[in-house]
Amino acid sequence: MKLVTTLAAAAALAVSALTAGAAEPIKIGEINHYKRMAAFAGPYRQGIELALEEINGAGGVLGRPLQFVYRDDQGEPGEAVKIAEELMTRDGTVMLTGTIFSHVGLAISSLAAEKKYVYLAAEPLADALVW
Repeated sequence: MKLVTTLAAAAALAVSALTAGAAEPIKIGEINHYKRMAAFAGPYRQGIELALEEINGAGGVLGRPLQFVYRDDQGEPGEAVKIAEELMTRDGTVMLTGTIFSHVGLAISSLAAEKKYVYLAAEPLADALVW
C-alpha cells in the first residue's frame, strides 16, 4: 500500500502542471538493473505492476492511467544517465524512479537536479540520496 500511495502522490505532483488530454497516460520512467540483478529486480517490477493495476483500476491519477516505461541500465552510471535523458525527452515521461545501486542512483540524481526533473530513488542506500 505504501508503494501505491507513494507512486500516486509522486505522479500527481509531477503532472500537476501538465495540460495534456485526460485520456493520455502519465508516463513514469523506471531505470533499473533488470539483467544484472534479476533475482531482485524481477519481483520489484512485479510489485510495480501490481501497484499500477490497483491505481489504474481505481481511475488512475487525475483521471489518467499511469504507465511505466522500463529501461535496463546494466548497473552502469553512464548508461543510466543516457537512458534517463531519453526518458525525459524522447519518451515523454513526467518523472524518473528506480535504481538499486547507489552509484547509479547518484548519477541519475545529479542529472535530475541539473534538469529540474523529479527523481524518486527506489532504493536510496547512499546518504546523499536520502539526506
